[in-house]
Amino acid sequence: MKHITRLILISLGLMIASVQASAAILAFDNFDYADGSLVPNGGWATHSGTAGDLLVSGGQVVVQHGTPSEDANIEFTGVAGDIYYGLDFTVNASGMIIGTDNEYFAHFRVADSFDFSARLDVVSATSGGDFTVGIASDDSTADAIWGTDLDFGVTYRAVVKYDQVNNIATLWIDALFASDTSIVGDDRADPGDMVNSFALRQSDSDLNETVLVDNLVIGSTFDDVVRGASPIPVPAAIWLFASALGLLGFKGRKAAA
Repeated sequence: MKHITRLILISLGLMIASVQASAAILAFDNFDYADGSLVPNGGWATHSGTAGDLLVSGGQVVVQHGTPSEDANIEFTGVAGDIYYGLDFTVNASGMIIGTDNEYFAHFRVADSFDFSARLDVVSATSGGDFTVGIASDDSTADAIWGTDLDFGVTYRAVVKYDQVNNIATLWIDALFASDTSIVGDDRADPGDMVNSFALRQSDSDLNETVLVDNLVIGSTFDDVVRGASPIPVPAAIWLFASALGLLGFKGRKAAA
């Protein structure tokens, strides 16, 4: 029994260490709100456009390029150096994305300003597919384009890194590790923005596609954001293992009796 208890205590310590290591997660939202306006759920606030027309439907944010114009943001405590966001996205449209009027739908920003960085764009397909995506370090159109076409109706996970010192953005699609294939935006003037806000943007493009967004995570490492799951807070981890320890202790006492 003492051996089992010791193992559980060691596991508890490892769990707490692991959770503390992921304490660099700065914001998380799975958009599990009632259908309707995203703002003011979860601390989201309007910073541009018509308030109330950035909508939640079925637990996802519906970013519409066309008539809706609301842009909304969520603030977080900024960190120095690299910063990341990860999100699930699904693009739907009436036909293959065409034209050069490509529109970004997600980006970092400096709170209370229009200083935008690490903008994620939906762009025209490059080899006969439905669309692809691009990343812009510090500009309004993509500096680099993902080399593989993507399909409408399929959910992908984007991970975006913004190097705030060197003003460079990097994009991964459906990656598992930071060493997986990525594309890198332009190396802009140093230093970059010190960001403390993330935004979703609606606008008007050639085709006016719809982008469904879910499972947003903002963090200071790739591993913080590569999955869309919320981290278990330390108190919950302690409760979980303490409960197991107490249960085993109870069984041990019962067996001794």
